[in-house]
Amino acid sequence: MKKTERLVYYYDLSISAKSRTFEASKPISVKKAFELIQLVPLDKKTKELSKGNELIYVPDLEWTDDIICILINKSDKGMSDPVFTIPKENKRRTAEKQEKEGQDFSVHMVIKLPSNDIDSALVIIEHCPGLSVSTVKRLLNQIISDAKKISPDDFKQMHPDGAIDNDGKPKKYSVTFKCELNGHISNELKYDLDHGKVQSIELITDKEQYTSFDEEGYIQEKCKTLVLTLKDNEHPILDKFNRITNVIKQQKEDYSKAKVKFKTTTGIDRTVEINTTDGLAQAYVKKEKLDGFEIDLKSSYDKLSKPILDKIKELLLPETQ
Repeated sequence: MKKTERLVYYYDLSISAKSRTFEASKPISVKKAFELIQLVPLDKKTKELSKGNELIYVPDLEWTDDIICILINKSDKGMSDPVFTIPKENKRRTAEKQEKEGQDFSVHMVIKLPSNDIDSALVIIEHCPGLSVSTVKRLLNQIISDAKKISPDDFKQMHPDGAIDNDGKPKKYSVTFKCELNGHISNELKYDLDHGKVQSIELITDKEQYTSFDEEGYIQEKCKTLVLTLKDNEHPILDKFNRITNVIKQQKEDYSKAKVKFKTTTGIDRTVEINTTDGLAQAYVKKEKLDGFEIDLKSSYDKLSKPILDKIKELLLPETQ
């Protein structure tokens, strides 16, 4: 992480809903999800990882109109102590952590709420090694889960058949909400697919309940995979990217994700995973470099950094116009 620049990535944020008793649960808006997150006190917005050696937490959060800014930190007690040197002077210094201390890192996450509640929200999030987007998602989902203990009624929905309970009241069922982050496809992916050589497309169905594959049930079927290929040699086309993503989207009822294996024009083998629901690739996520800061940036903050936020908010303008 350089002290004069930052790298940020673009995502769409939506909220999924799931219930153990009913399949067609109704999702909530991103705005409603963050209203639930706000119910959890700031000092409780935490999640332990690696048997307590890592703590992910939210030291600061601001919500103004349709913009939500979140500072997400990671304190890592398992990291080696950093060493600073001046080789030409043969000087070396180790910054030793105390017993309960962890090395701390921060990412800024800015969310632009949609004008229509049912739409996904635009998210721009700072990159930090060791504090990935999947880790951030786990933290947000943990906080939403904690909000259920504070306001359980917000996690109940009316049963669709209109049934009533023993007291004559409408029957409700419990629902779980989770954040889903899908990356914006970069132009690099479209170019590589259009100009590279696609080796195979794997459509994959993940199964929630494994099926026995032998008599004793020791070997179980975890997923089913359908492998496709392209007739590039016989009938090459220019717009392979759109052709592939459209086919993947059409198979969303039967397959949850797809893996596209291809070779770029430079001869590099790549594999991209794509969500069949919306066709957004998790690799090749659109990114932007932030530079031109007038101050040196820190690796960790206890409050949202205005210089970093101002740069990120500038990126929101062309995305939402």
